[in-house]
Amino acid sequence: MKSIHLAAPVLCLFALALIAAECRAEEVGKMDISKLVSDYRAVLKSKDIKVYSKAALGLRKGMITSDPHRPIYHFTGPESWINDPNGPIYYKGKYHLFYQFAPIVDGNRSPICWGHAVSADLMHWVDWPVVLWPDTKYDRNGVYSGNTIVDDTGILNAFYTGNVRGHEECYGMRAWSKDGGLTWEKKMVMKDRPTPDSPVHWDGQLWKDGPLWYQLIGGTAEGKGAGMLWSSPDLDNWTFIKPIFASGPSSFFELPYLIPLDGRYVLMSGVGGNPYWIGSYDKKLHTFTPDKPEPESFDAGDYYSFNLNMTDNKGSRGFVRRIVHGWVQTSATPTKDVPYWQGAHSIPRVISIKDGRLDIQPIPKIEKLRGAKLSFGEITVKSGAVSPLKDVSGNTVEILAKFSPGKAKRFGINVRASADGSVSLPVWFDSETFEFGVGDKRSKSYVKPGEDVTLRIFVDRSIVEVYVGGRAITKCILYDPAAQLIAPYAEGGEAVLKNIDVWQMQSMWDKT
Repeated sequence: MKSIHLAAPVLCLFALALIAAECRAEEVGKMDISKLVSDYRAVLKSKDIKVYSKAALGLRKGMITSDPHRPIYHFTGPESWINDPNGPIYYKGKYHLFYQFAPIVDGNRSPICWGHAVSADLMHWVDWPVVLWPDTKYDRNGVYSGNTIVDDTGILNAFYTGNVRGHEECYGMRAWSKDGGLTWEKKMVMKDRPTPDSPVHWDGQLWKDGPLWYQLIGGTAEGKGAGMLWSSPDLDNWTFIKPIFASGPSSFFELPYLIPLDGRYVLMSGVGGNPYWIGSYDKKLHTFTPDKPEPESFDAGDYYSFNLNMTDNKGSRGFVRRIVHGWVQTSATPTKDVPYWQGAHSIPRVISIKDGRLDIQPIPKIEKLRGAKLSFGEITVKSGAVSPLKDVSGNTVEILAKFSPGKAKRFGINVRASADGSVSLPVWFDSETFEFGVGDKRSKSYVKPGEDVTLRIFVDRSIVEVYVGGRAITKCILYDPAAQLIAPYAEGGEAVLKNIDVWQMQSMWDKT
């Protein structure tokens, strides 16, 4: 280690932050988690924001304290199962996130509902009451995924799949709220299949162009996955137009999105590997034409569904930016002293087009959650050596590491490493293939020969989210909670770690 840039007060702050986290962990078992659970379930169907949010926040803080695998800055449900983000929207100065949620009702998991949370900054959230329950004959087995729009009168609308028997029987549902998203009315508006092989409705995206509303729905065309386009003059009466695009190898598209971005169009689909295509869209012919037939992968990790519905005007110089929310596929928690929970969302991502491909970055506001910081100067990382950084560890950290590859064939940072070396998760870059990865998850990068490589790593207990050169990979782990060391490494030659910054991250639930 050639130099370490470290002020003593900063070290103390970082150490204090880690000690505080350890003290919270020692409280496991001391908190009456069962009372927090019962308090929350007692108000599960309340429409009083203060009552519901207080109970949900109490449960969330109890879960974080009592479960070492529970993320602190990735969005989760208060308890139980969550999956797809639904209809996230910036509406009247607030960010609204709806999500697939299966709360525990009378001791059992409910069919899927829409949970709801609201934020002023995309980082700190307040739980609002569950908005859409499966309470009609058209959605009795689940309020499935969909999106939100603001109609011509300024009212917030939601369109979703009403599930009865999956693809065999489902409906297109419209819901609307006259009080800003707290209470909703709903009705069935789509009951006809676009083609015999496609369901009536599955994961709709909506937009308006001229006098017509359009809705893109997942489906099948000629044995290939396809985005099925419908139109409506009034949001109630829908006419099928055609599939705008079809592609294998999947025979069905979930979560199709067609978005204008930086003068081009991006088509994404929620099938294996989260494929996307950049191309052009002919509004008259209603046809999407990709620049190249083979798709790129949005996230090759433990990441399945995504939602590109949200835009705001918070980009550089007030430009509109496109924000992506995604579902991180976690395992059920193994911690026995807390109620069952499973599923989380990624850090919100901002996307743009750069050099003909998507540039994917974490939302800049994530920096608001940074706490104490340690900075290390240049370190020569020898081949085969794994040396933990001195005086720094953690399982809720952000790491920014800049490498010069040197002669190393592979190099990176081991996170969540144990003291005896038996456990660690490598975040790596391969100098020969120009791939990067997190454990067994891998993706090609856009790093060019001769360039330095910057790894931006977010470790949040059981979730590790990594960004390299505008691409992202998410990985879920259930490691020994004591495994918290951070260790640079290299293989096949020396690499130079030019600098590395490590921040202790704060909980998104500590301030609202």
